[in-house]
Amino acid sequence: MSQPNESNAEPPVLPQGFMPRRFGRSPGLKFFFIGFLALLLLIPLMFVSGLRNERSATANQAAREIGEAWGREQVVGGPALLVPYLVPAKVANTAPTREVAIFLPDDLQATSEAATEIRRRSIFDTPVYRGKVSLQARFLPPDFKSISSDAVQPLWSEAVLAVGVADVRGLKNRAAAQIRDGAAIELEPTFGAGIREGNGIHAALREVDLTRPLEVSVALDLNGSRSLSIVPMAKNSAIRMSSNWQHPSFSGAHLPDDRVIDASGFSASWRVSHLARNLPLAFSYDRRADMTFLSGGVGARFYQPVDLYQLVDRAIKYAVLFVGAVFLAVFGLELVARDNLHAVQYTLVGFALVLFYVLLLSLAEHLGFLRAYLAAAAATTGLIALYIGLVLRSVARGAVLALILATGYGLVYALLKSEDFALLAGAIGAFVALATLMLATARVNWSGLGDGMARSVSGPAATPKTPA
Repeated sequence: MSQPNESNAEPPVLPQGFMPRRFGRSPGLKFFFIGFLALLLLIPLMFVSGLRNERSATANQAAREIGEAWGREQVVGGPALLVPYLVPAKVANTAPTREVAIFLPDDLQATSEAATEIRRRSIFDTPVYRGKVSLQARFLPPDFKSISSDAVQPLWSEAVLAVGVADVRGLKNRAAAQIRDGAAIELEPTFGAGIREGNGIHAALREVDLTRPLEVSVALDLNGSRSLSIVPMAKNSAIRMSSNWQHPSFSGAHLPDDRVIDASGFSASWRVSHLARNLPLAFSYDRRADMTFLSGGVGARFYQPVDLYQLVDRAIKYAVLFVGAVFLAVFGLELVARDNLHAVQYTLVGFALVLFYVLLLSLAEHLGFLRAYLAAAAATTGLIALYIGLVLRSVARGAVLALILATGYGLVYALLKSEDFALLAGAIGAFVALATLMLATARVNWSGLGDGMARSVSGPAATPKTPA
């Protein structure tokens, strides 16, 4: 009996409907590929974040330039009484040492009023103000025993009244110190009393009897930007501040005891004891005196309620989660459509999602954050939905993706505006999205193997070929 010719054997006939898939097209592998692609998109997102940082730095530079020309953040400290004195030499035939004593007031009543306006440099703006500061102080007679146990010699003729001002270039008009029951004394540059360090002004007290209590008032007109603070330097300090700015951010060593914020602006008041300042009422000057005059202030920052660069930065931090969620939505539509999208198509969708943040940043500088967010989200949603609808050849699936994108952008905006509950809302949203994905794909054959065999069960049976 002759053996059959194996070379002439016909290939086995596969059951009708059996179409084997390559393992590389399995949903499981594509799922991990999509996750890897989402991570790769971190690279362009890092460039977008760098662009945001650059624009924010440019805006801050514009604010500094406006402050340089108009007036920087202002801090007013004082008034304080500066009295030079001679300390006897410890060694014979040696000249006495000259020192300066600083005496702080026993009581200080300070009021300030800031009229704000917006100044613009290029496309960037910053709040500036014209401020009026009034300082009323009461001094007890200087007691040098609280400074030195030696028998010092006060130089009363060189005594001055000093006021610290963070940016003296912002001072407008002439200023004077009004002595109670006395004449007004014009203020001059520097702290006086031979002190050349630090920013301040002074009034010479040559004709004033300092052995008696001294009551003095100082009124200042000054320009500044972004914030205004007053240092509570007295034993008992009462400070009151008001402005037409509707969005104050109270800052400094102490928060206000009382405050009122309404449509016309704000007003706030502080009462601060020297016990809370940890600073003696009399001490000898050293080169840190400028820190004494301008540190520990209380006041308000003229906060801009919509810091678009901060909001864009927070939006970028949600980018990876958002891109991953959109990829999963596209992947789900692909599974439902029983289609096979290419890696390039997922990449184009990812680039469109990244471009959203560039559009948001560029438009927000001109339109404001809300309108920019709506425009960028609408453009990105329309582009991706149209593209996926064309690829999957289904208007309905494109509309479903548009709804998913619109919902996602709405949730992200809610997270950006709800700063206190952002973490909670984000965690709940992520859990809901993951639960939906898990339940919707519970019956998906992630390996892709055996799909053809499963289909052959329901297909018509193959008819074996009759040999000739």
